[in-house]
Amino acid sequence: MSASTDGGSVVNLGVLGWLNRLMLWLIGLAIVTLIVLKYVPLIYENERLRREMQVDQDAVHRLETQVNRNQVRIEALRNDPRTIEREAREQIGLAKPDEQVVTFQTRQR
Repeated sequence: MSASTDGGSVVNLGVLGWLNRLMLWLIGLAIVTLIVLKYVPLIYENERLRREMQVDQDAVHRLETQVNRNQVRIEALRNDPRTIEREAREQIGLAKPDEQVVTFQTRQR
């Protein structure tokens, strides 16, 4: 715990040197603590936004899948007479002249 001066003599700072180093450590610790306190909320916000983005990406993927299914169905309805016939039978209950339509209803509790 000594410091040298220009003359080459050694000056013993004793407790003052120890307190000086302690103060520098405390100032450094305070600076690090302030940096951590400033950026921790930003880190949590970033994680929250990443989770939201993942949920949104999953929703977009589900919607894109649904759009693809709908496009396939539209094409089938435009170009495939069997698909049109099946839809007419299911949705409207249409039948060919020699057929009978039977519908089943579920019991209400």
